[in-house]
Amino acid sequence: MEDTRLMTGEIEFRRTDTRSGHAPLETGIARGCFGAFGVSWELRSDDVSAYHALIERLPPGSAACTGKTLARAYTVRTLAATLSESGVSHMLAADGKPLVRSSEISAVADAFEENLKWLVAERSPRRVFLHAGVVGWRDRAIVIVGGPRTGKSTLVRALVASGATYFSDDYAVLEGNLVQPYPSRQLQWPEPANALSYWLDELAPARAPKPVPVGVVLFAPYQPGASFKPKLISRGKSLLGMFKHAVAAQRNPAQVLRALETVSRRCNALEGVRGDAHSVASYLLERLV
Repeated sequence: MEDTRLMTGEIEFRRTDTRSGHAPLETGIARGCFGAFGVSWELRSDDVSAYHALIERLPPGSAACTGKTLARAYTVRTLAATLSESGVSHMLAADGKPLVRSSEISAVADAFEENLKWLVAERSPRRVFLHAGVVGWRDRAIVIVGGPRTGKSTLVRALVASGATYFSDDYAVLEGNLVQPYPSRQLQWPEPANALSYWLDELAPARAPKPVPVGVVLFAPYQPGASFKPKLISRGKSLLGMFKHAVAAQRNPAQVLRALETVSRRCNALEGVRGDAHSVASYLLERLV
């Protein structure tokens, strides 16, 4: 998929006296301001390599910005080794509050990615983020609403393998009745025994798809051995089900309800437990026009 993020920023270098008789060292000071979906943040680090490791974890759609109004300021500091550590470690803080300290930069990057994804999803002024998987089918979106371990990522994968267009396995990003793509940085789904291991290279679109209207909202948690017999549910039940999984439901309930009312008026909603994802994918794509 095309990645349109701008990995830019400012990198300064300063001379540091080691007080050891050796030549002074050059220590990098990296700083960048970025934004996505109307939310801006700053990232600073005294370690240029750590800075670039975190830049790789920016959300989809991130780009450099002026940083006039920042929702959050992240800093990464290098700390000297302790008795329990074999080398230096890094401390990640958000608005001055420590989030994580680790000698593994990947652990720091993981914490940064999760905190930033939630920040953007919660603070976006014009979009509403739902915990959901999303695929496109015949110029409409199938939005699979659900929390962790409900099987939505597995169903997204099965739908894409059956011909649908991948949008997201993490968030449905709603603007009006349209769903925008929100691809994962890396799709690391477990491989079932009968999976097509080459599906991503063969079937994922080369470019991010255009936003499409919501066609169906699906509430279909996984239940081993279940037979998929979905039923239409009311607009009110659909709205409440989506509201439960909206990231900003507590922070901005009025905005979330207005957005979800727009969606619920223009699509159908189905509910029903499901078993095998591939049979459910075939069922849905054959019946959704």
